[in-house]
Amino acid sequence: MLSGVLIGLLVLLGLAVLGAILAGWYLVHNVRVEESRDETGKLVRVETPLGSLRLREGGPLDPAKAGIPVYPGAQTDESDAKSVSLELDLGSEHQGLAIIAAHYVTDDPFDKIVEFYRKELPHWVIRTNRPGNFQIRLSETGLKRFVAIRARHGRTRIDLAQLGEPPTI
Repeated sequence: MLSGVLIGLLVLLGLAVLGAILAGWYLVHNVRVEESRDETGKLVRVETPLGSLRLREGGPLDPAKAGIPVYPGAQTDESDAKSVSLELDLGSEHQGLAIIAAHYVTDDPFDKIVEFYRKELPHWVIRTNRPGNFQIRLSETGLKRFVAIRARHGRTRIDLAQLGEPPTI
């Protein structure tokens, strides 16, 4: 009797594996990826039988539009600042998300920069506050903003980010 149950379970497992392989094969052979570029940046579109996904590269974060102050005198590498918008369409459901980030560095001391952001953003929530690492955030309906400050090799790195529903900038 035990061997009959074991054989039945093995057959079911085999059918499940075969079904997963066939579903994977169907998806792989029915997925289209298109890549293009326009004046605003690169666009990647992925079409699947389940829906579509669009990723658009954008320009750098404009902290003023995002409501995040930039530490005075901090320098950025514009090639390192990017934004990405993501649109997911699953037939009846359409979701959008924009992720924007910028990175700054300064020779000013870590503690001075932390004090600046505590003063400028008093209502933001502190996520991490330990030596050499400070993070604060603000969550509003459909929008999150982040500031992360890290002491590295005698310099201080400031990361600014915004995550939310497009259009956020």
